Amino acid sequence: MKKTYFLTTAAIFVTHIVFGQNLYIPKVDNSTYKGKAMFGYQGWFAHPDDNSPRPHYWHWGNMDQIGTGPLEVEMFPDLREFCPDERFQTAYTFPNGDVAEVFSSGNRKTVMRHMKWVRDYNTDGVWVQRFISEYNDRVVMAFRDSTTVFVKEGSEKYGRVFAIMYDGIANRVEEIKTDWKHLVDNLELTDSESYLHHNNRPLVALWGYTVRNDATVDQLEELIDFFHNNPDSKYRASIKLGVNDNWFNKDQRWQDALAQVEVISPWSVGRYSNQSGYNNYINNQIVPGMNWSQNRGILYVPVLFPGFSWHNLQEDKPKNQIPRDGGNFFWMQANGAISKNVESLYFAMFDEVDEGTAFFKTAENASQSPAQEYWLNLDADGFDLPSDWYLRAAGKAAETLRENINNSNELGVPEEGIMTVLPGIEKCAITLHFPALKDVTLLEISIDGGDSFPYSVDVNAGSFEIGGLDEGIYDIYVRDTYSVKEAVPMGKVCVASGCLSTSVRDIDENSVLQNVIVYPNPVHSRITVSGLSGQTTIKLSDLNGKIHRSVVSEEESHQIDVSSLPPALYILSIQNDAGKTFRRINKIK
Repeated sequence: MKKTYFLTTAAIFVTHIVFGQNLYIPKVDNSTYKGKAMFGYQGWFAHPDDNSPRPHYWHWGNMDQIGTGPLEVEMFPDLREFCPDERFQTAYTFPNGDVAEVFSSGNRKTVMRHMKWVRDYNTDGVWVQRFISEYNDRVVMAFRDSTTVFVKEGSEKYGRVFAIMYDGIANRVEEIKTDWKHLVDNLELTDSESYLHHNNRPLVALWGYTVRNDATVDQLEELIDFFHNNPDSKYRASIKLGVNDNWFNKDQRWQDALAQVEVISPWSVGRYSNQSGYNNYINNQIVPGMNWSQNRGILYVPVLFPGFSWHNLQEDKPKNQIPRDGGNFFWMQANGAISKNVESLYFAMFDEVDEGTAFFKTAENASQSPAQEYWLNLDADGFDLPSDWYLRAAGKAAETLRENINNSNELGVPEEGIMTVLPGIEKCAITLHFPALKDVTLLEISIDGGDSFPYSVDVNAGSFEIGGLDEGIYDIYVRDTYSVKEAVPMGKVCVASGCLSTSVRDIDENSVLQNVIVYPNPVHSRITVSGLSGQTTIKLSDLNGKIHRSVVSEEESHQIDVSSLPPALYILSIQNDAGKTFRRINKIK
């Protein structure tokens, strides 16, 4: 029998009336790793048309011809919020015949959007994966650099933290040293207010010691000396190690080296697949691992993953190898780890669709993934879930870790993100969807980067559409009318090409009525039109052409009462013997 979390829209609405989401998510403190719930961020997807340093299919597999090469991904991303310049065509099609498109991690707007999602669901930040085994491929490393800079910019804008995690570390000691200096000197990462610190130093992660046999203890000792004792203090860093889950059983030399680092995070993906397996993992790995770490003053950070599958990447592997069970598998781990009083969490991974561990927004069902090949959709285990379900689950885990909510045995229905903004791909409008918000009575919306807030809406509306917009990119901000806090950035959203109304085309272009002044704009109650001469006809119409006000004036200045009109965008036309001009008017509540 199919299970579903969402029985009716009303059921969702009632849930959020009871709990409510916070509009104002506080900026993350970058001074310590303690108390943080962060994702791993691969950032390794590319496309031939993405205008990145590496414009080729990368980590998607060969998607320019169906069936000519193996797919490398198991899950398909949900791009409904993405602008046209973030979408790249493939040879695949959806069941309705539309072309299936993918994103690129080399696109600044997309990476910024990902960091916004990290903020929207109240998680703390990301560990940017840096595969130092690729160091000799300078094109790949240039791609990595650009993506990392985008993560930095997104973290700064949305108040999150980020840090570097080196992978492929075996026999790469000198490359790590040189690359870290490059990141510090050239990209200036550690100067960012968003770069994560721990124990009064920037924090850097090294993944693979005790996991890879060729990543030896002498290599680890050399890097510990480099990061801890560098003669140039700007290169010094605290160290997080990604290790195997039995690291505490290594020989004495390993024990001595491991005891010198600041953070230990044992890899757990694939180590268990059900409750009994996880119970065994807690008893034999988490508890002794925590004890080992705490006895040495080391922060212990467990890895949590939502499920696992890599059939497309490894065709001999089963489909849906470790089922997600509608989020219950992830919550089993979150509940178990937090009940053991862990201080931080690592979510593996934000965007790992290759191995089916992605938390970000992916296809809910077969209608949202390509008709060709196998795809692991969110309804695979019989649950009808929204594409952001695992971001919501991660947000609940983060809030539970912070002790802002009680640690429950069941996932239940985790809170939505603070707002979803859908672009006007098919019509000249932007749609904003938001849950009921805590301590907010009236929401104001800006589409010009916060310069003006012409739109207002009761927060219980659930969704709000701003129509009649020109083609272009709009920078969205929202705020509570009665709050003294700064407006919240909701990112850039696009309106499709061709969205330019006839009346708007001529606004302020080559007008002979240059002396006409219209104020205030935005307007609450009355518009003043001044600088008139002779008999002038003034009309106010909406974007559908309906005229709401029409007057003829022979005065130099005239006022129009708009207090009874609903908040919206209107067109004011002004015409006399000298010519005609238009003004866009933002009517606000």
